[in-house]
Amino acid sequence: MKKNKLAVSLIIPHYQNMFSTFYTLEIIKEVSKAAIALGVDLFIDTIWRVPRVSGILFADAMGNEQWIKKARKEGIPHLVLNYYSQDPKDNCISIDNEKAAFEAVEYLIHCGHKRIAIITGKLSAQAGLQRLEGYQRVLKAANIKSDKRYIINADWSEESGRVAMNKLLALKLRPTAVFACGDEMAIGAIKAVKEAGLKVPANISLVGFDNMPQAAFPQFSLTTVQQPFSDLAELGIKYLVQIIKKETRQPVKILLTNTKLIKRESAKQLKG
Repeated sequence: MKKNKLAVSLIIPHYQNMFSTFYTLEIIKEVSKAAIALGVDLFIDTIWRVPRVSGILFADAMGNEQWIKKARKEGIPHLVLNYYSQDPKDNCISIDNEKAAFEAVEYLIHCGHKRIAIITGKLSAQAGLQRLEGYQRVLKAANIKSDKRYIINADWSEESGRVAMNKLLALKLRPTAVFACGDEMAIGAIKAVKEAGLKVPANISLVGFDNMPQAAFPQFSLTTVQQPFSDLAELGIKYLVQIIKKETRQPVKILLTNTKLIKRESAKQLKG
């Protein structure tokens, strides 16, 4: 590290297979690119153990609670990604998960679907809870009664998506469409549909969330919500540097609304 060169730490939440998740890999890639562009040294870790850094960028709040609390207590410049904090001591940048989920399910409604299920992510995560809230809000706006049998909790993994879809397929009155709150779960759900001898979208439409590379593979061709990872990372580094240099007012609280629904072949107009 060059003398007088600004250094920041990107802290990734510690959980099983953390470095194989699409979100983590995208954040590491985009934050690294943004740091290089700004001439900032970047340390990547799962715990707070780089005392020489001038500030900390948290990849998420979940799993980083103790380190965020420490940053608040010690007055360390910090910014939290993927979480909108109400604490006045926190700087944060997140996407509008509720709006993005609303628009994804609204697309299915415009395709004529009324029996729409959701496979949620972990509801202990803000993103998981807000996407569920977006789903519920759009059903209410469309005067579609929410059915608790159509709300299946999962944990973001492909296997949990497969298990969740099997529960939906076992219902006497199956949904005609499913919103999976993450692409990995959506891919697991598609595999479950195929294992049951059914087809997407001929028998059931499906929309995901993330736009991971596999979503575009021909065997999935997944309609999904694209997250602005590049904007999240660039703004995160930019504002953290400004906070360190005392060049911006705090707290910085930004909610990104530029998610985009990428339409592919996994959802179709419902006939009749």
